[in-house]
Amino acid sequence: MNERFEGIVLFNRPYKEDDALIKVFTDRFGTKMFYLKHVKKPNHPLASQMIPLTRHEFVGMIHDQGFSFLREGTSLDMYRSNQVDYKKQVYTAYISQLVDAAIDDNVPNLALYQLLRGSLEQINQGQVPELITHFVEIHLLPLFGTQLNWQTCQVCDSQQEPADFSIKLQGRLCPHHLDHDPYRMHLNPRAMHMAALLAGLSLDQLGQINLSEQTYQELRRLMDAIYQEFVGIRLRSKHYLDQMDQIAQKTDQLKVKRQARKSKDKTTSE
Repeated sequence: MNERFEGIVLFNRPYKEDDALIKVFTDRFGTKMFYLKHVKKPNHPLASQMIPLTRHEFVGMIHDQGFSFLREGTSLDMYRSNQVDYKKQVYTAYISQLVDAAIDDNVPNLALYQLLRGSLEQINQGQVPELITHFVEIHLLPLFGTQLNWQTCQVCDSQQEPADFSIKLQGRLCPHHLDHDPYRMHLNPRAMHMAALLAGLSLDQLGQINLSEQTYQELRRLMDAIYQEFVGIRLRSKHYLDQMDQIAQKTDQLKVKRQARKSKDKTTSE
């Protein structure tokens, strides 16, 4: 029996001579692997529905085990800005791989599907990719079996700021109990505040949040430490994301040096 469902393409890969396997996160059936025959041939009717990180309505045969099969597809959103902007490509690829790693195949999870869909939409519409990425990272932690306390001190339940984060104690430390972990993160207070804020918001509540590059770097340091300690996965897309961030940091440092040199030269000439 053919089913009608919505889905976001996670990836596709060649299979045999001109066939392909396409993994789709569906709204009704979770993540499924579909077998498409002869999709490499010209003018195949499902060619445009194979593009990763695009959203479509499909008609197909769903199997609980093994490959499922697609019969028809109608494009709903190609997220064109994400497709042509390299930075958005890298961040959305990382988000999609993280989502895929967070759940088992064939297990429906509409809330997670909507999180991925909303993340792609917001980045496509101009929201800062780093902000959406950290939001997703924080909200996926429970699916990886990690429950962290972002809102209150692990020692006294205070919400007082400026706070810091303790990997050892798995949560927040208020100013009066920082000595409980000498190896705490020593985060920029703004970054800790934003992490707690993101943990308590839904995606549609983010609005316009303006953060400095330093705050984003601190959030990245925090999330990298948490995922290394508690999750332990290393995605290929994360490697590209790290490379891109390193290039951006070096570029910013060069800009600062050039500006300082210009100011010095101007002072000397005066």
